[in-house]
Amino acid sequence: MARRSVDWLLAARMQANCLARPVSEAGPGGVADVVRRTGGLQAQTWRGAAYAVRARSTATTFADVTYAQVTDRSVVRGWFMRGTLQLVAIEDAGPLLGLLGPKLLKDTERRYAELGLPDRTRAAAADVLEEHLLRHGPSTRAELADVLVRAGLIPQPKGQAVYALIRYAGLLGRLCYGPGDTWVAVSDWLGKPLVLEGDLEAVALRYLTAYGPATARDFATWAGLPVPQARGAITSVATATFDVEGTDLYAVEDLPGCQDVRMLGEFDAYLLGYQNRFQELPKAIFPGGGMLSPAVIRAGRAIGAWKHADLSTDLYEPADLTGELADLARF
Repeated sequence: MARRSVDWLLAARMQANCLARPVSEAGPGGVADVVRRTGGLQAQTWRGAAYAVRARSTATTFADVTYAQVTDRSVVRGWFMRGTLQLVAIEDAGPLLGLLGPKLLKDTERRYAELGLPDRTRAAAADVLEEHLLRHGPSTRAELADVLVRAGLIPQPKGQAVYALIRYAGLLGRLCYGPGDTWVAVSDWLGKPLVLEGDLEAVALRYLTAYGPATARDFATWAGLPVPQARGAITSVATATFDVEGTDLYAVEDLPGCQDVRMLGEFDAYLLGYQNRFQELPKAIFPGGGMLSPAVIRAGRAIGAWKHADLSTDLYEPADLTGELADLARF
């Protein structure tokens, strides 16, 4: 087992996560390539997902990201890893939900009970929502809330039960995001139902390729899987191991690492992909409450924060951002 430094690890992880910008194709093909290579991008906000594509490619534009999801439909936005909103390649959607969906639904049982949503209500809601979307197409939260009230499944169109039922149907693979803040029936939007069959080792290999070197706990954190299950899969697909400060890390490549400076958007997958980042994020980037602000990284290490509104930066180390700022304008 080779011993390596934290600096090497962070630079290698940056390269693995495509932040050396290996994708040069423009248009929806470039967007899909980025999403495929990373195994999925965090998409709590559409801007965050779009800027994650920018940070990993050289020719895509913001409009390309929307086109890939809404028109080309080579990527899909829904609930996948950890049950959070992600942008994934269309061919990965069914396998990921097949592998992760049952546990995510089980982990949400307590919350469903708190909201007064027993099994029969959730099952009926998934049917009602899908039927409405098949008949009427893209629908907003308010429209779907009214559908649920008219069906007698919830007493009022406000509250967290609405979103919980929409997400439940999404985890079953029956609906996903359509244009903007609307939802659509998967079988209509994608032209066929998803096949919910996932292979754990295939997902582990995808994770190590995009996030390695990493531990089994890192993979479990990223995916939302039990650690023993994650450990078995990671050890079966890894082809290299490294010791970094006494921690065993698994990988599929011995990467030289990326030394570039990159400006990441909010909720970037690189900073959310690990249980142990091997670096402390300052409050300007990680203020708590589930938020993760735009960050500047160099050689994989966070060196500052920035703001979308005026492109102002708060750097803890000097860095030349000329190229990144110009590319943000191009994007």
